[in-house]
Amino acid sequence: MTQRRQYLATLLLLAAGGVLGFAAASRPWGSARMPSSLSQATEVTVSGSDLSPVAPALCLVALAAVVAIPAVRRTGRRVVGSILAVLGCGLVVVAGQALLDLDERVHTWVADSPGLTGTVDEVSVAPWWPVALAVAGIMILAAGVSTVVRGPSWPSMGARYERPGASGPERSAGSDEAAPDPRQAWDALDRGDDPT
Repeated sequence: MTQRRQYLATLLLLAAGGVLGFAAASRPWGSARMPSSLSQATEVTVSGSDLSPVAPALCLVALAAVVAIPAVRRTGRRVVGSILAVLGCGLVVVAGQALLDLDERVHTWVADSPGLTGTVDEVSVAPWWPVALAVAGIMILAAGVSTVVRGPSWPSMGARYERPGASGPERSAGSDEAAPDPRQAWDALDRGDDPT
């Protein structure tokens, strides 16, 4: 796989992981039925962001990194990749903790919610959404590791605008290349050539 394909594959993996994680965190992870005063049951849904408020924020940071990776270079990419790896691990941990006692977490959240009175009669859960969040975390972790290992060799956003052969922001004073003649620049403008 060429460097460009690795680069694009990592960005796609990161974007897919961020979108999947954000979608999974916003879906209902469970619901509870509570008796109401009119002898009817009220159903309360609990989303992943209710149980783990940090999950959507981590996914948004991962999505922001899709723009950050092309904007930074060698050391910056290693830093961004390391942060992504930590974020991915964090999502896996959050999802794993929720899966261990999802029934209890939903029950506790509904029972402790202000404005809801009564006892919780029945709790139902949707464990596939925490699993989807864990998968998203693994995708973000893999993208972060790939960025740390291979990112410094990927092309950067500003590389196409650099002058060929320029080793830094300015050429050294002792360069063998002659300074351009200002008259040639004016002649090119008179011909209608675009100097940019």
